Amino acid sequence: MLIFGRLLIDPGEAPERGWLRVENGRIVEMEAGDPPASAGPPDLGGRDRLVCPAFFDAHTHLPQIDSVGCDGLPLLEWLDRVIFPAEAWWGDGAARSMARKAVRRMAMQGTCGFAGYLTSDAASARSVLDWIETATPMRMVAGRVQMDCGAPDALIREDRERAAMRPIPSPIVSSGASQLQEGAPSPRAWMSANPRFALACTRELMAEVGWAREKHPGMFVQTHLSESPDELKAIAAMFPESEHYTAIYDRAGLLGPRTLLAHCIHLSDAEWALLRERDSVAVHCPGANVFLEAGLFQLDRAEAHGVRVALGTDVAAGPDIAMPRVARGMIETVKVRRMLTGETLRVPSPVEAWEMITRRNADVLGWHDCGRLGVGMAGELLVLRLPETWMDDHLIGRLIYNWSHDLIEHRVFGGRVFEPASL
Repeated sequence: MLIFGRLLIDPGEAPERGWLRVENGRIVEMEAGDPPASAGPPDLGGRDRLVCPAFFDAHTHLPQIDSVGCDGLPLLEWLDRVIFPAEAWWGDGAARSMARKAVRRMAMQGTCGFAGYLTSDAASARSVLDWIETATPMRMVAGRVQMDCGAPDALIREDRERAAMRPIPSPIVSSGASQLQEGAPSPRAWMSANPRFALACTRELMAEVGWAREKHPGMFVQTHLSESPDELKAIAAMFPESEHYTAIYDRAGLLGPRTLLAHCIHLSDAEWALLRERDSVAVHCPGANVFLEAGLFQLDRAEAHGVRVALGTDVAAGPDIAMPRVARGMIETVKVRRMLTGETLRVPSPVEAWEMITRRNADVLGWHDCGRLGVGMAGELLVLRLPETWMDDHLIGRLIYNWSHDLIEHRVFGGRVFEPASL
């Protein structure tokens, strides 16, 4: 496949007119200028098209796709009244249909890979994982949610019944392909354990997940940490022996380089230092934090402690499924904090935000050959049709602040043209 246009090789520099060839899922050639006559006419693109990497979402919930916009509730009440009923309904009969809707919406906005939560039902989780791997070109870090307390019986029954078995089966569910590819170079599907958060997991269940993480070094762990003040009060009451929230996960063996911790809003210096020591990732979800009035992420503290940061939509608390709008939310969060506090906080540039939703998110999710253009890189690309007036020093800012899926002319996922409506 020959693609011609303005190549966004470095978002900090002007895009270069050039061409690239994708074969067997990878960029095998990339050169400046017009393609040679011997190459034949381009399959995609044109002189006025922008060719750029596709996006990656580091935190989302597939079962919550129809719960966006249920406003007016704080986190814990929102979970009880909106999210838990929605996830309890997400059984095998509805799971694939809902997953299809979620994947279609992500792909429509240019997202080719994600880290996501399913639900606690093992059969539906396995069904969805298999469907995504076999029927779509999407990359994923995804798995069944583990939870055995603090929620309706329909959501916690499976882990409680499993814990009573002898020997105790593993709490981890993955598709066949993600198990086979564990440890292989850049698999499209990574194993993931998803203990929901400490309020929904007993100490024993978290320890089981920690043991599974030790047994499967390539496995990701996804959970939530320090999202709202009410959550922190409940954590202190449930775990009085713990010096802080992050220590609960550390004691269970959940923290490591492949641990994705959503939110991390209300952390102490000791907790930030522990995350740095374990090399875990704080996943900033700006839209969700504002929607639930949970707080404002302190990017400056994460950077000061050397903690890696990724960006996520956090659907359904996050109302925006488009990663460029989430990138805008990261910038605006720092601006709002600067206005409210009067502190001289460094505001990330549009280029930094763009790199976060492409290269940096891809790296965090284990796909080091994604999120950039170059020979040998994966063929995960977008071909955009933009106004000529955007092609200036403010190109990336214009993309972030004016984003619409209508800008996308073609999506190349997994090395082939993909149309989300085909799902």
